[in-house]
Order: sequence, then structure tokens, then C-alpha cells
Amino acid sequence: MPQYLGIFSRHDYTDNEGNAQTRWYKAGYMKLTENGGKFLRFFHQPQTDFFCFEGEQTPLPEIHLED
Repeated sequence: MPQYLGIFSRHDYTDNEGNAQTRWYKAGYMKLTENGGKFLRFFHQPQTDFFCFEGEQTPLPEIHLED
């Protein structure tokens, strides 16, 4: 049976009474299949599955931007 993990974005704000609050918005889900497949689906891009693969162990190159 596949496993589904929710993907959420976090929004911190201060309410009218000055209390710190957090609101969570569901952005999509990640599906883990029985045979090891991993897929992402974002609600703002319906009909598009993003496939997740194990990355290489080589470090990512650094990008230096000029000021």
C-alpha cells in the first residue's frame, strides 16, 4: 500500500492581539510506492508529477554572484 506524506508551507504572523501565530497551508503531497518510487504532486501544478531520485554523493558546486 502506498504511503502519502503531506507537503505544507508555514506562515508565521502576529494576530490582532499581538500573539504569535502559525498557519499551515497544504501545498501538495509526496507518494512513496511499494516498489520504492517517490513522487511529488503540488496542487498549484495539477496533472504534473515530480519524480524523486537518490542523488549522487558529490557536493553541489558553489555559485558566487558579484555584488
